[in-house]
Amino acid sequence: IMGTFNILSAARGRNIKIIYASTGSVLGSAEQPMAENHIKKPTTLYGISKGTAEEYCLFFCREFGVKTTIIRYFHVYGPRQDYDGPAGVISIFLARAMRGLPLYVHGSGEQIRCFTFVLDDVAATLFLGEHDETIGQIFHVASPVRLSVINLAKIIKDKYGGEIIHTEARPGENLRPIPDTAKIEKLGFKVNTDFEVGLELTANWVKNDLQ
Repeated sequence: IMGTFNILSAARGRNIKIIYASTGSVLGSAEQPMAENHIKKPTTLYGISKGTAEEYCLFFCREFGVKTTIIRYFHVYGPRQDYDGPAGVISIFLARAMRGLPLYVHGSGEQIRCFTFVLDDVAATLFLGEHDETIGQIFHVASPVRLSVINLAKIIKDKYGGEIIHTEARPGENLRPIPDTAKIEKLGFKVNTDFEVGLELTANWVKNDLQ
């Protein structure tokens, strides 16, 4: 939060455009796809911090004329993602499968994810940076893929091995953080990486990195 505040403060009075990288975690879960103006109901410290930083971005834009645009990423995956960290389930599952280790699924595994390839998020970020009509607004970027964690585990098990083991559910985990992406699509941007292609590219990188 303070890092974002300092950048916004430094940008006052300067011809700088800021694209703030936020997250769908600011919204929580809902049964229907959530638009950018959906009420924020974060269930994690991460989501709370990102949501707070969003408010500073909008405030500095409104009150001080700092040119800010907010982009919310959803379930990013791809090469170079840390497979030994606490997040990034695709990379984690791939690395564990290739190491001959079990795939741990928290809870039932029915939680839904919109796995979005990293290069699509990069393209979306650059796209928003090139369109000044996006200043002062929030945009969702996510793949149209809607895949449960348990089905992801089964796909990776079938392709790369690994035993699926269910563990306790994680406190505060979003079960259905599904976005509406119509807003950025109306500007002309669409995610275009097929999940199978992105998965293979990620798997190849993990395999090479493990060697």
